[in-house]
This record gives sequence, structure tokens and C-alpha cells, in this order.
Amino acid sequence: MAKKNIKTKVPAASGKPLTSQRTYRFNTELFESFEEDCARHLANPKLVLEALILHWLEGDAKTRGAMALRHRQRFGNMGIED
Repeated sequence: MAKKNIKTKVPAASGKPLTSQRTYRFNTELFESFEEDCARHLANPKLVLEALILHWLEGDAKTRGAMALRHRQRFGNMGIED
């Protein structure tokens, strides 16, 4: 679940902040294995997460649906309220 920590100055026209900082919580075992895998392949975990986020945002509805389906198959409906 995302938690807003800091908001920057709000532009007068839109009323929305220019940026925000969010904190996410991960299962410790899962995140440790992710970091280990990133280290094994010489990748920065922050850059890997950024690439995944960009892939999600740039994908169409079909791509995002396929990613969500795979997540549900692996981990169930964590965080999804019906």
C-alpha cells in the first residue's frame, strides 16, 4: 500500500502537487531475493523497479491485464478489494 510522505509546492492552476514521495512495503523475503537477483546480474534494484513501472505505464490495457493476471496467479489477490 502506498503512503504519501511529502508534497511539494502546489501550482495555482491545477491544485495538484508537482511531485510526491511514496513509501511502499514489500514482503522481506521477497525483496531480499529480488535484491540478491539484481546483485547477481549487476543491476541496481532502483533502476529495475523504475523500468518495471515505466513498462506498466507505457503498456496498453491488455499488457497491464496480463501483468496483473500473472501476479494474481503467483501471489493471489493481495491488496485487491472486491
